[in-house]
Amino acid sequence: MSTIASGDRSGTKIAAAPLWGARYSMVDAWRGLASLGVVVDHLGHNGGFDLGHGCVMVFFVISGYCIAAATDSCRRNHVGPAGYMWRRVRRIYPPYFFALCFFTATRVVKMREGLGDQLSTSVAAWVQNLTMTQWLSSLFHPTSFAFQNPTLFVAGFWSLNYEEQFYLVMGLLLFGAIGLKKSMLPGIVLLMIPAFVWNLYFPSRSYGFFLEYWMAFALGAVVFHRMCKMTSAGSRTATDVGLFLLLLFSLFRNSSLPGGVRSVYFEWIVTSSFALLLIFLRRLDHRFRASRMGAVLSSFGLISYSLYLTHQSNLRSSKLVADRLIHWGMPQSFEVLVRVGVMCVVATGFWYFCERPFLNRPLPATAEPWSSELV
Repeated sequence: MSTIASGDRSGTKIAAAPLWGARYSMVDAWRGLASLGVVVDHLGHNGGFDLGHGCVMVFFVISGYCIAAATDSCRRNHVGPAGYMWRRVRRIYPPYFFALCFFTATRVVKMREGLGDQLSTSVAAWVQNLTMTQWLSSLFHPTSFAFQNPTLFVAGFWSLNYEEQFYLVMGLLLFGAIGLKKSMLPGIVLLMIPAFVWNLYFPSRSYGFFLEYWMAFALGAVVFHRMCKMTSAGSRTATDVGLFLLLLFSLFRNSSLPGGVRSVYFEWIVTSSFALLLIFLRRLDHRFRASRMGAVLSSFGLISYSLYLTHQSNLRSSKLVADRLIHWGMPQSFEVLVRVGVMCVVATGFWYFCERPFLNRPLPATAEPWSSELV
């Protein structure tokens, strides 16, 4: 943590609010827990709560934080929009492509076992899935939830449709920030206005357009700027108050929508609460990082993307393993743990061979006090 001094009219230096480094270990732990929540939900154990969708909202906030830190690092290290986009494509797309190959292989196995042909014959659908542009089908055929888009080969990949758009928008904002020599924060916040209005008009519809989830992503970016860039205590307080007001507004409006459909207010409850939680827990990150639990959870966060990409293709195979162990005498109550364990083993192998080779090297550190740690 560092501070930047400012001065009053008399010339006396005043210590500004402390700035945290961009590296936030607890974020890795939350990423791992969120991926685990999605898996448990897809196994049918959500306790009556929309666990999977709520965990994806957590992912969006984390993504906003990390991409805001990444674009800020690119700007400070003179990496332009093209370089930024290349780093994003290199990081996200190769594992996604291998996940599609993994999905195809599992469908071929199921087909040969006489369990039906689940591979699409539509060339357009293959092109859309290979380019993460399945959302284009939703523009004219909206659904309540984005994962209900029939063009998706794997329902869980719906969130990547929005992530792809977020990265493009952040690249454009980076281009503007470099040209104007200004912070990206005003552009991020200004886009929250049409996003807010859009969602008020369509609180339970999904057209696949990035504005639908820009609020969640932008909240993460705002949290990054609030903790790592803002030196004014007033700006920080205003940010906290804004998050709290969004939470109150969403709590008040959430009951106005029927159950079983997408509720943007539920999403805002999750994202605003999580954003406030990230701010509140930041001071404990050093202690968390040094703890055994912190080390375990942060390490688990490493495979979160691979787990997210592969788990839905392993639903049947994990069930077969659990059923076999139950037949051999394992208690039925251990089924979920075994299935999650199988998925984590597969995800670890996938991470090592299909994700790890494409991790970006950190950009060089700079002398600026707020960039002592890089994402």
